[in-house]
Formats: sequence, structure tokens, C-alpha cells
Amino acid sequence: MIISWKVPTLSQVARNEHGTSFMTVMLLILIIGALGVAALTMTGMENSMAGALRMVEEGTDAAEACVGTAVRAIRLTIEDPDMTGPAATLIAPQGPVPASNQAVFSQEINGTLRNNSDIAIGAGNAPNLVMNVNGYVVNGDIDFLYSKRRTGSDFADPDKPTYDQYYRVDCLAANAATGATSRVIATFDCLNTTGEGCVKRSANGT
Repeated sequence: MIISWKVPTLSQVARNEHGTSFMTVMLLILIIGALGVAALTMTGMENSMAGALRMVEEGTDAAEACVGTAVRAIRLTIEDPDMTGPAATLIAPQGPVPASNQAVFSQEINGTLRNNSDIAIGAGNAPNLVMNVNGYVVNGDIDFLYSKRRTGSDFADPDKPTYDQYYRVDCLAANAATGATSRVIATFDCLNTTGEGCVKRSANGT
């Protein structure tokens, strides 16, 4: 049997596109793969950002709940300084005020202790409020800042003027499972008369 082998000419080699097609297919596969990896990476980042944002919102909501509770606690204690009437519901285990902190809490609300150095978080903390909200442990600190006589408040009864009492509320929510924390600080102006409310004057130190 005679086997013949023919050497391809240059023109035949130039017209042979098998290698070019293979390279084109490989490049397309490589590009599609890169796009797929990029899409997966972006999706993962978006999910992570969404999860982080959700945790921040949940933590902020928990801290805001503490601030709202603090305002109600201030009003109840102004009207019931001894905390033996309606304000008794604030004391643990029924309420957020630790039983060991009741005396200090009452003195802070009523101005006996002003600008007290107690803290809600950190070493030696002694929070005025302790709450559990949606998986977050929330510690709150209420400080009586100062009071001032409201102008014209003594027209009806000169012996009973009205005072604006200013409080600083500091609440920190912490999730032990995720390590996420959120902090809300607000200042409130509360009248020292029964049946009055509190007005927020600033938030987060502003």
C-alpha cells in the first residue's frame, strides 16, 4: 500500500480557519464566565449591603424604642417621684428600670442628681433602663441636665411657677449574635407639672 502525503500550500494554510474558530469559542467562553463571576460577586455584595442596612435599621429602631420608653418614664416619675403609684410599673421585672437602680433613677429624674456621671455602657456601667427589643439588648441612660423657670408661668399662681427640665437620653442597642450596635442620643424639655408632655430639643448631640 502506498501512502502519499501532500504538503499543504501557503494558500491552503491561510484558508484553514479551524484554529481561529477554536480560539473565538474559547474567548467567548472566557468572557461569559467572567461576566457570570462578576454578576455573582455583585449579587453577593448587594445581599451583604442589604443585610447590613437591615441590621442598622433594626438596631436604630430598638434604640429609638428605648428613647420613647425613657420619655414615658420621665413623665411618670415627675408625677410620681416616690415611684409608689403609677411609676411603680417602671421597676423591674414589670418595667425597664432595674430594681437596684430605682433610687438613683428617681433622684436623676427629679433633679436631686444633676449631670450624674453614671453610664449605660462600658466599664462600671449602671444603666437606668434595660430592655430587650427584637433580639437587641438595649441599655439606656437618663441624665437631668438643668432646669429653668418658664417666663410668665407664675401669672396664675406666683407660688407655683413652672420649670422647664432638660434631660439627656442615651440609648445603645447591641446584638450579641452579630455584634451590631446602634446608638441614639436625644435631649428633651419636660415641664415639671402634671399632665404635660416632653418636647425633643435635639437628636444625636445636634
